[in-house]
Amino acid sequence: DEFRTAPLWGLGQRIFFLHDGRTSDLMAAIQAHASGNRDCHEDDRLGRQSGDSPNACNSEADKVIANFNDLSASQKQDILNFLRSL
Repeated sequence: DEFRTAPLWGLGQRIFFLHDGRTSDLMAAIQAHASGNRDCHEDDRLGRQSGDSPNACNSEADKVIANFNDLSASQKQDILNFLRSL
């Protein structure tokens, strides 16, 4: 099985972001993909323990989001402007 993400082409024309359209703020959409910095357990097929939220596992996007968050405000704005130009 393979999960394929949507291409970025046309991102600038979107009014809402995320799979359920819960935000129109691109920065909020980026931050929403960060997890709670918890490692998944290999023996747990769902990567959760009982009582955990469904988003308890680390996201593959965590490192990218951390790198984005480490940028200066103007660098972040440059990236957002680029994404909106697509």
